[in-house]
Amino acid sequence: MERGSVRGLALGACVIGVAAALSGCGVTNPGENVVNGKQQFVAKCGSCHVLSRAGTKGITGPNLDMAFARARQDGFGESTFEGIVHRQIGQPGRRQQVDPNTKKRLPPMPANLVTGEDARDVAAYVASAVSEPGKDTGALAQVGAAEAKGTAKAKGGKLTIPADPGGAVAYQFAAAEAPAGAVEVDSPNESATPHNIAVEGAGVREVGEIVKDGGVSKVNANFKPGEYQFFCTVDGHREAGMEGKLTVK
Repeated sequence: MERGSVRGLALGACVIGVAAALSGCGVTNPGENVVNGKQQFVAKCGSCHVLSRAGTKGITGPNLDMAFARARQDGFGESTFEGIVHRQIGQPGRRQQVDPNTKKRLPPMPANLVTGEDARDVAAYVASAVSEPGKDTGALAQVGAAEAKGTAKAKGGKLTIPADPGGAVAYQFAAAEAPAGAVEVDSPNESATPHNIAVEGAGVREVGEIVKDGGVSKVNANFKPGEYQFFCTVDGHREAGMEGKLTVK
């Protein structure tokens, strides 16, 4: 492989904050569990990063598919990708990064979001999935970012719209219905990914507390008949699809 190609991949890796030389990036671990890696990635990383095969749509961190696309086309192997990702998890760049496509400043990535075997599993999964067309199959197809479905309905003056318990950037319901009048809107969040609930429309704008690890975000409002939006105000979450329509009759 030509030295220029290696240097090009190193520059591409800087998109996600990796400044390491590629010659030392290879990781080999026959015990890697890519199913666990996908689960961990969705729960811990998916709120920031796009990875199509995992179904994640985060926008506050680099789009991983785009970051690795050229390297995949140039024939670099998964062991190289795995090493880059593993090192980035443990030693994220300290300097603030800029998305090369949007030119938007990106928040610094926290160190050690996953550790030990989980970190190796995440690196192995990302290496196998990044910039790869198609969909995961087999056991991998059974896990991934959740999609909001169905309609939550108010009962006894309370409307409950839970966040995805697996940590995905999603509510469990895509829509909601409530009668006119005073309604408490609750959004339990069992995951470690912070979320909240906010409601706006028809002169109403109420924003609940950001919670995680079993907390409940709540808003109270006196709703008139009409249509409203509920959404998460955590940076990038609404833009990534964490919103829905509330119909009041």
